[in-house]
Amino acid sequence: MTAAMAVLVLAFSSCKAKQESLAENQVESHKDTIVVVVKEKPQPQDSLLISFEKTPCFGTCPVYKIRVYRSGFATYEGINFAERLGLYSTRFTEREISRVFELAEAADYLKFDREYDDRLVTDLPSTISVLVIDGVKYRVKARHRVPENVKMFHDTLAELLTGKDWEPYSEH
Repeated sequence: MTAAMAVLVLAFSSCKAKQESLAENQVESHKDTIVVVVKEKPQPQDSLLISFEKTPCFGTCPVYKIRVYRSGFATYEGINFAERLGLYSTRFTEREISRVFELAEAADYLKFDREYDDRLVTDLPSTISVLVIDGVKYRVKARHRVPENVKMFHDTLAELLTGKDWEPYSEH
């Protein structure tokens, strides 16, 4: 037997031994398997439905984020120069949430451009809205040369969202 052939025989027998060892380990691992039976179906996680955000400028523009979830739970995060600073929460009714989508439909939200901006203009805040309609996420960023109908929609949306009774948020 040549040296090259001997190396191949050793390599093959080594691989076969590893495969047998793996097979033994797999059989043994099944002996330690624990089966958990869940009687209740897990509840789907609450998903984001509406988002509204004001971004910073070089001055004292209010900076905040609002998130409204399908359940009606909502968070408000006041970041800088906002009426409220810190984290707050509230609940929106189904009617209040429907009102937002009626407003969007009346304004032709789906026909808005996805971005109104000019990267050469640097000292303007952005208004960013996100609506999830029929499972599809639509995002509009309005910063520069924003049409009047888009401004009006964002202003009305801001009033509807910020006008709630927001309570300081606590996880407890």
